[in-house]
Amino acid sequence: MPPKPENIKTDEEVRRQWRKAAARTHFDNERLKSKRLQVMKTMNLAEKFKSDAIYFPVSVDFRGRVYPVPYFLQPQGPEWAKSLLSFQESQQMTESGRMWLYAHTAARWGLDKDPYINRIKWVEENISLVRRIGEDPLSEMTWTDADEPWAFARACMEVARMHKEGKSFKTNLPISMDATNQGLQIYSMILKDPVAALATNVTPHDIPQDVYQQVADRVRKKLFEDDNPYGDKWLQFGIDRKTTKRQTMTLCYGSTFFSCRTYTAEWFYERVKSGKVSPFGDETYRPCNYLAEKIWGSIGEVVQSAQVGMDWLRSVAALFVQNDVIPRWTTPLGFPVKMHYENTNPYTIKTMVGGTLRQHRLRIPNGQTNSRKTVNAICPNWIHSLDGAGGLLGHTMNLAQSHGIQSVMTIHDSIGVLSTQAEVMHQSVREATVDIFGEQDQLQNLAQQLAIQLPSGVSLPSLPNRGRLNISEVLSSKYYFN
Repeated sequence: MPPKPENIKTDEEVRRQWRKAAARTHFDNERLKSKRLQVMKTMNLAEKFKSDAIYFPVSVDFRGRVYPVPYFLQPQGPEWAKSLLSFQESQQMTESGRMWLYAHTAARWGLDKDPYINRIKWVEENISLVRRIGEDPLSEMTWTDADEPWAFARACMEVARMHKEGKSFKTNLPISMDATNQGLQIYSMILKDPVAALATNVTPHDIPQDVYQQVADRVRKKLFEDDNPYGDKWLQFGIDRKTTKRQTMTLCYGSTFFSCRTYTAEWFYERVKSGKVSPFGDETYRPCNYLAEKIWGSIGEVVQSAQVGMDWLRSVAALFVQNDVIPRWTTPLGFPVKMHYENTNPYTIKTMVGGTLRQHRLRIPNGQTNSRKTVNAICPNWIHSLDGAGGLLGHTMNLAQSHGIQSVMTIHDSIGVLSTQAEVMHQSVREATVDIFGEQDQLQNLAQQLAIQLPSGVSLPSLPNRGRLNISEVLSSKYYFN
């Protein structure tokens, strides 16, 4: 707790400031307590099952997205929880597997935006450090500086064991490959937008493209060219990919300018809280709103297809609401989706607990469509139905299994396999992408399915124009999933 000032009893302002500081400390302590409990429960489960082969039962939501049922120790948990998991299956290390293991290790350190050759070279040049961490991470604590410290430490352990055991070494570490931004990738392919496809690594490039950095670069350019005094102050404060990441990442899931402004302010407050001096004094709303406008405009320039696609989807959802029809569609692999958001009515439940009368308020769906949720949710729901078990992920798993891959750890748009099988999975996800988005016009398919659900005389808005993207180029894109 913060120490009490000597004049706390006589100075009301000093007392008020101390109470605020004490309240923040209480809040942080409670939050840390819950995190400690989560870690303890996860560690206990890992200790209990460390010698067993375990499987994770999963649930599939109405869009086809897959989620593990167990809490705490599971593949979609925090980074430190995922890093406790290894495959029961192990395979003899190969030269290709060694390269993928090195690339994975460097990516967890923070080089995930570098070309593969640079990642591998970094591990080779720092192999003594990597081995020291892997052999005794409590003595060599450099791993705590990594972007993903727990995953990096676990990768170092695998590298150290490989060097120690030599030719007899068998690997069982999940090597992850992640989509750049799967929602934006899908919009770029659906609307055949070559600019957005290049920005999200759908099409080949010698180095991995960073869509968040591209948006940040455009924002800096706008600030430099604008004569508004806020522009120079924001440049002085510093604009980087973290400034624009959350706003860009959530765009394809239905975010609006309001959420863009909220995320911009949150980023600013976090920077100030970490010690960065604000050039705006006590003023925050107008500067953050000004920056949010620049970010929103820059996002539209880099990934215009996403905004065009979402505008069409929202107009379709509004049409369904107006005609009191529940939207339904089927995914490329035949998974049926029914999107029904209902309004709710309040109910009050009164009951006696231990001699005390308690009152609880519940909200029960009443069958009437919630128009706001329906319009806002159709963008993320359709994208998730295309990237889930009924779409890209499901087809990728089918292809991978046909090529002999049995052990997989998935987190939506992140796929983990043994490093010895990474090359096969690398190819499987690209072949699945061409099958789903290159061989079929998914936007046309959706329009045809939705059109027959509307009353006679009601038509869907015209489909947005498509570009000239050749989706088969993804087969040679090294960084589509990387």
